[in-house]
Amino acid sequence: MSSFRSILLFLVLVGALAGLYSLTGAPVQPPAGKVLITLWQPWPGNLGAELRRLVGLFNAAHPRIHVRTLYVPYTPAADPKLFLSISAGLPPDCSFVGGPRVCEWAARGALEPLDGLMRAHGIKNEDFWEPCWRQNQFEGGVFGLTYCADPNLALLWNREIFREAGLLEGGPPKTLEDLDRMSRQLTKRDERGRISRIGFIPWSVFGYANSIFTWGWAFGGEFYDPATGRITCSDDPRIAKALRWMKSYADEYGFENINSFAEGFGDEKDNPFIRGKIAMAAGHISNLRLFAKYAPGLDYGVAQLPYPEHMASDHSAWMGGWCMGIPRGSRHPEEAFEFMQWLCASAEVGRAMVATTGQFTGYRATSAADLVKDDPRLACFYDILQHTRHQRPVMPAQGFYMGALDQAVSEALNGLKTPEEALKEAQEWTQKELDRVMAQYWERMKGKGRKAR
Repeated sequence: MSSFRSILLFLVLVGALAGLYSLTGAPVQPPAGKVLITLWQPWPGNLGAELRRLVGLFNAAHPRIHVRTLYVPYTPAADPKLFLSISAGLPPDCSFVGGPRVCEWAARGALEPLDGLMRAHGIKNEDFWEPCWRQNQFEGGVFGLTYCADPNLALLWNREIFREAGLLEGGPPKTLEDLDRMSRQLTKRDERGRISRIGFIPWSVFGYANSIFTWGWAFGGEFYDPATGRITCSDDPRIAKALRWMKSYADEYGFENINSFAEGFGDEKDNPFIRGKIAMAAGHISNLRLFAKYAPGLDYGVAQLPYPEHMASDHSAWMGGWCMGIPRGSRHPEEAFEFMQWLCASAEVGRAMVATTGQFTGYRATSAADLVKDDPRLACFYDILQHTRHQRPVMPAQGFYMGALDQAVSEALNGLKTPEEALKEAQEWTQKELDRVMAQYWERMKGKGRKAR
């Protein structure tokens, strides 16, 4: 490398580290006699304000520790920013981590294992809902605590539209066969044959990848075998069956017709469910507060997602949510974990979170039964929380896998490949990436005396 390029690279690194120094905030001094803990958090707006309120309660109740939050947007730049802060020796003391990223960060050596701290503080995996603790595992170790648990997902159904179509008395669909039939009855077209209202869109479940996860599990399929470390979206024929069912809507209504119709969809007050453009939709728990804010008079119900008739019960629900971890090189891991325990493993704090944000905690001891008993919509999500058994595959190529599944669904819906061909390619690509990541991990572990499984 030329001396000019070396100098240029050095200047770029110095500039990046200077920016990180301003983020991590070493010059800020804690209140007298307190240890300063820096926390990176991803929320602006109301969620950020609620977190700061909880942090304020912690600071007031703990004479030894002062937590300072720093807003770091959850964008593609968030991961490199954290990794660079670790390399610079200036990481935050603790950070929020998207549930699927815990394993990836752990494999890269970016998170400290929490097993010893958990034992010291008397915290067990079993204290959390099962999918919540599973998503924090990597190679037998624990690398995160779940902060909030997203029970994904429920069926939102517009009672007014059902009433108009004469379907209200029968209630929402129980099976996918019911859903298909009702969707035909609830779909409307204008005088030119264009869709003006649609009953349901099966690939509109927070992205293509989350859609195939949801319906793949509904059909009883599995995407990953943790015992063997093998990707299985192509090997398991039930995943292809789910994708064929999704494509049946593209074939019946026209993929381009649905996309043209959906181009007018917006967010918040322009949500298509609020506007009556879609009669049924897969809903997230946050939709409840969204609808209360922008459409308080909306007449709608919340139910379990439909399932294939031959399955006899719902298997599609899965858990998402945010976790917390301690980045490698944290200056105050003990104090950081004390804060994490208070925030993630406290029944009192968990109940406060349910009451003020409408979000559930991953901590099982936070009984919310009395908080939801008078709210049947929220109670449906609480039921999902208690009984779901899935989370997105816990392996360190999860982000890559979602991208590969996204492309597979897109190609199948567009008719570019059969569902089987698209899933086969997604499986092969992801397996190669996972093998590459794990090979790098075990190479790094050689110096620590560990051998690959």
